[in-house]
Amino acid sequence: MDTELATVADGQQLVVAGPARAGGGVPLSRRNVLKLGFWTAIGAAAVSAGVSFVNTLYPRVLEPFGGPVAVPPTAVPKPGAPPLANFDGHFLLVNLKKDEGRAAGDETPAEGGLVALWWKCPHLGCTVPWRGDFISPADPLERKGWFACPCHGSTYTKAGVRIFGPAPRSMDTMQIDVNEKGQITVQTGKRRSGGPDNPQRAVPWTASTDATTIRT
Repeated sequence: MDTELATVADGQQLVVAGPARAGGGVPLSRRNVLKLGFWTAIGAAAVSAGVSFVNTLYPRVLEPFGGPVAVPPTAVPKPGAPPLANFDGHFLLVNLKKDEGRAAGDETPAEGGLVALWWKCPHLGCTVPWRGDFISPADPLERKGWFACPCHGSTYTKAGVRIFGPAPRSMDTMQIDVNEKGQITVQTGKRRSGGPDNPQRAVPWTASTDATTIRT
């Protein structure tokens, strides 16, 4: 005689006689449904973790970051003006005046020019904004305008020189190429660890006479 499962109120199952259901299938108990859902969720989480691990081992190369980024004259600040963020290249473009951006007490000459700072803090990778009205208590000269990390307080001069905070070094710089026509290209894949000599790394640049209005 064919049999089928019957579920009573307390969740227990009994085998009772009677005709089998069409297709010969056996209905799932509530407990088995819960088990199936649990193990399905565990499997999905394991697959997701595996994909994330593979992505970590083989990160995708996102362009143009990691490659050359052309900077038009209109995206270059005037000497001494606030830095401008380049979202394609993940850098902050600074146009330093002569001797600008040095730490207090650093008397090493710096001719000024363009510096491309990677906008990640060397401490834990937080994006570092420019704070034009900020005066650092760690600066004896009480100058206004600093790069200040919002995560743990690391503070840098306009050239990215570290003067305060837990960061292990100054902000990293990217290579800047200027051709004979004055066209600017930042090599975002060629980064150099930051140091107190960041102001001396500045690349001289003068806007061409046919350039449109330079942003301030």
